[in-house]
This record gives sequence, C-alpha cells and structure tokens, in this order.
Amino acid sequence: MTEPIFIAVHVGAGNLARSKEPKYRAACAKACELAMQVLKRSDGTAAEAVAVAIAQLENDPITNAGYGSNLTLKGTVECDASLMTGKTGTFGAVGAVSGIKNPIFTAYQMVIDAEKGLLSLGRIPPMFLAGEGATTWAKERGQTVIDPETLIEQNAQNVYLDHLQRLIEDEKDENKVDLGHDTVGAICVDQFGHIAAGVSSGGISLKAPGRVGEFLTMETKAAMYGSGCWAQNEKGDLPGVACSTTGTGEQIMRTMFTYKCADRISKQQDIQTSIHDALTKDFLESPLLDMYDIKSVGTIALRAQKSNHSTRIEFWYGHVTEDMVEVLGI
Repeated sequence: MTEPIFIAVHVGAGNLARSKEPKYRAACAKACELAMQVLKRSDGTAAEAVAVAIAQLENDPITNAGYGSNLTLKGTVECDASLMTGKTGTFGAVGAVSGIKNPIFTAYQMVIDAEKGLLSLGRIPPMFLAGEGATTWAKERGQTVIDPETLIEQNAQNVYLDHLQRLIEDEKDENKVDLGHDTVGAICVDQFGHIAAGVSSGGISLKAPGRVGEFLTMETKAAMYGSGCWAQNEKGDLPGVACSTTGTGEQIMRTMFTYKCADRISKQQDIQTSIHDALTKDFLESPLLDMYDIKSVGTIALRAQKSNHSTRIEFWYGHVTEDMVEVLGI
C-alpha cells in the first residue's frame, strides 16, 4: 500500500437511547470491518469502501436507514442516499426510493457510471434520481430490488402505529414526539490517496410519501448535493477533506453546513477549530435558523495532506445534540 487507509462511520446524532449504545457500536464496528476488507484489496477504492460500510448499516435494523427505517404516513419505507468521491468530485444520489435493498449501492453505481463520461448521443448521466425512476434504474443495472414490505422491521412498525394513533386521536396535540431523523454515514481514504464520503437515511417518522430531503420538510439531507456529505482530494496546497453529516436536514440545507464545514477544514490549520467554528458560527449562530427553538447537527470529518513524503490523516467529530455514535478504523 502506497498510502495509509482510513474509514470512519456514524449512525446519527440526537437523543440516542443509551440502552442501544452497544448495538450502535457493534453496527459501526461491523461496517468498519467490512470496509477495511475492501481497502486492503489491491484494487479497493474509497468509494467502494464507503458504499460497503453504509450498506452494512442499512442492513442493520438498529439504524434509520434501509431495513428498519422510519415509516411514511402510509406505512411504507422510503429512503434517501448519496455518495461523493473526491477523486473526480462525482456525486450520485437517490431519493424517496422504495424496494431498493441498499440505496447506497445505487448511489455508488451512479458515481461509477458518471465517471465513465457521457452516454450515447452526448447525454449526461444522472446524478440524482427519485421514486420509481430510481428503482427502475437500479433494477436495470443489477441492483437488488425487493418487495418494499420486506424492508419494514417490527419495531419500526410498532413506532409507526404509536405515532399514527397519536395523530388520529388529536392532531392538535402540542406534546411533541421524537419523530427521529438520524442519518448513517461514512468517510474514507484509500491506499491511492483518494477520498470519499456518503450518507443514507429513512427520514422522519410519518413523513409524506414521495418527499425527498429538504425540498418540503425537515427530513433528511441525505440525497442533497453538498448537504449530507462532501469529499475532495488533496489538490495543490489544499488538503483532502471529507465530511458526513447528520441532523435536522432543513437546518443543514439552510446553512449549507456540510460544505462550509469542509471549506473551513481545507483552509484553516486546526481541524478541531474548523469544526467548532462551523458548528457555532455557521450553524448555531446563523440568522437563518432563528425560527428554530431546537437545532440539530452532527458531523464526522477528516483531513488528509502529504508532508515529507508521508500522508497525515486527521479525524474529528462534533455535534450540538446530546449524543452521536461514531467508530473509526485505520
């Protein structure tokens, strides 16, 4: 291996149940283990490792992504996911997809296809697909498409029924219910020095079917460019940077937090200071969030830069919520 390899994952920031912490950490550890297997191959890439890590988190019912996701108002699973590679700056995303076993693999396939160049007749490969169009695209490319009902996990079903009952009994009830908006994600550096980042989420409980990210609601920014994740390779005097973000999507979209955080990391000397400034100045103190009583965001980030023929990788994380679970592997 010519360069050091690194992977870090998270399962969201918020009021995470302490009783579930061992399961959260086990899920993260397994995701890192599988990603490291990819990175240790002679042809293993950061983009593939990120996809594999997040797919493992999507398969674990403890997370709000893939199997076990929060259910929509109609009791269905609809997911968002995106992946970005720093090698080419290519981005792929899917939104409001139902029946795709691992949405992150579809986003990854979009990145692979886009890096091949233009399609026949000079057509531009898609970077974002939603709903049935995304499902059809995935199926045509050999992605695993299953009965949408098999993505419904029993605990998620129970939570859905509880929330729906409360909604039916009193739509004017002012008692707030935690509808959840955790996003899972990963950031990575491979042996070639390339960087990648990705995210995946099932959105909030009782969300309107067909709604994607922050187009209409405070759901997930997982499918939105520059919001859920960011990755850029080292170039010139600027270091390589990756961020994977979780929290209240509309707030992240409004403040452009993920992109601003990555920009600070690439230009400021201290990564801890960069993330602190992004959390405080770009997020908590942003006038664009004055209408919110509660603000929620968390991120994991890395910076990679060569010096004296060796690469230094720095990792940091930060959140304004009560909890955040993350695990890394080197």
